[in-house]
Amino acid sequence: MMSNVLSVNEVIDRADELDGKPVEIVGLLTFEFENHSLGHYPKAERREITEAVDPPYYQSSVWITFGAGSIQPNQEMLMRWQGKRVRISGVVRMPQGPFGCGHFSGWGCEVEAYTIERL
Repeated sequence: MMSNVLSVNEVIDRADELDGKPVEIVGLLTFEFENHSLGHYPKAERREITEAVDPPYYQSSVWITFGAGSIQPNQEMLMRWQGKRVRISGVVRMPQGPFGCGHFSGWGCEVEAYTIERL
């Protein structure tokens, strides 16, 4: 376990610096159709969702992605954890092109998760 657990907003603010590096992030899980993301916790500190600028729209949320290896996420369990606090260990990735990450490029960065633990 890493000693410095980051908030979602911290990861977003430092995404360029953290790109390609392992992190631990704590936030609220969203795991539903077309939205696998981790939202900033506490909710009172979230930045507003905006469509007034080019993507990313979600200013306090990171997209969650999974590698293509043989171990894949337990989607049923993650759907049950919808809205719960979790800690994700993974690698931060910046978009690979002019657009954002995730569905409709709405997120500014993503975390390729290798563990998700309910808190």
